Amino acid sequence: MQTTLLDGLGTVAAVIRSIGARHPGAHDLVTDGLYLDLRRALRNPADDPALRYATGLDGEVYAHVLATPGARELIARTAVQLRALADEVPRGRLVRLTVACQGGRHRSVAVAEEVGRRVWTAWGGQRGVEIEHHHVDLPVLPASG
Repeated sequence: MQTTLLDGLGTVAAVIRSIGARHPGAHDLVTDGLYLDLRRALRNPADDPALRYATGLDGEVYAHVLATPGARELIARTAVQLRALADEVPRGRLVRLTVACQGGRHRSVAVAEEVGRRVWTAWGGQRGVEIEHHHVDLPVLPASG
């Protein structure tokens, strides 16, 4: 697992996790909060041989995902929902967002990173955001049949 911490002056208020829905046990990581499944919403960078073995932490995959039609709007709506949920819970309680794609290496990673950055920026760095990538280091999954 890889983690990105967008540190704030206060405590971490949001945890965003990316997962690959086809990995065994992936859905055990979905405990509470918001859930966003990108498998039908965004094109899969793994279908492009030039991007297949890179991840959403790599600039070319990140840009590819964000350039997918509808991606930026989906990210913006998700960031607003996460912030609204965080505003409803008492300070000190975490809000969670799980972002899923097929293998957890491309789409979910890029979207989790961008949502995290937007939420952290909207909070003006006053609250922290932790982004966990649970399957980013696992091998690329074969195409589903």
